[in-house]
Amino acid sequence: MPRREREFFRYFPVSQRDRLWGLWVNGVGLQEAPAHYRSYPRSAHPSYYMFAWETGRVLQEYQALYVFDGDGEFESRTAGHRKVKPGSMMLLFPGEWHRYRPRAAVGWREYWASFNGEIMDQLVAREFFSPHDPVLSVGEDDAILRAYHVLLEYAASAPIGFQQLMAVSVTEILAAALAAAQRHRGADRSESLVRQAKAFLEEHTDDPPRMGQLAASFQISVEHFRRLFKQHTGLSPYQYYFQLRINRAKHLLRGTDLTIKQIAATLRFENPYHFSQAFKKKVGVAPSQWRRGD
Repeated sequence: MPRREREFFRYFPVSQRDRLWGLWVNGVGLQEAPAHYRSYPRSAHPSYYMFAWETGRVLQEYQALYVFDGDGEFESRTAGHRKVKPGSMMLLFPGEWHRYRPRAAVGWREYWASFNGEIMDQLVAREFFSPHDPVLSVGEDDAILRAYHVLLEYAASAPIGFQQLMAVSVTEILAAALAAAQRHRGADRSESLVRQAKAFLEEHTDDPPRMGQLAASFQISVEHFRRLFKQHTGLSPYQYYFQLRINRAKHLLRGTDLTIKQIAATLRFENPYHFSQAFKKKVGVAPSQWRRGD
């Protein structure tokens, strides 16, 4: 299947021998719904697969649809309504009412595979995949794209044993999607963690926190906390906190009548000399010069 094609699909008869493999493929395809499309899905597919947004659809097989360009929406009986962003993997489950569509203003491009078998049943039973989480955020993932490309090549050329070869490609798609989703969830969690840590530090410029206790509050080690924080901010937690204290000192110098000794005490510096030295090293001028605007 030439990768430049904008639409391609094949559906397959399935033999008993194919079923004995444990995973078999009913159909595969690549589809583009352009911006301001007139209908979705296209009417060229078998009636069993067609549906209208108003009524939705129930299949008796699994599908994995990878939206790699464009966006839209998804809804299912179990999961409710979900947004579909670029880099989303939609999973459909047997017996589960669902519907999905691209946003009319932008459309989308999708790869899809329809399949069934006890291997996927076991993965669902063991909670690798769930109807409660049918839209996975996987990003633009090369491993997923490669597996779909190989799958479509097998579908187009139909070599000897192509059903089993396609089953392997579907397994690769599922494994790559699961790994990519886990990476994205980890990134989302670390971003949330750093955001919470920054807010905590900003609220405690007058009361130096212990980084070990802060890391423990997130149930991670100090080393892991420092690494995540620096990855997201470019600064270690201490460097970030020190910059907050200097910024607070600037505000107190220009916005209050507190003495330098009082400001040093407020910000919990060891003594005014230590405060003055730290301030000058960071800002380039002494606190008294900063206050005068020199």
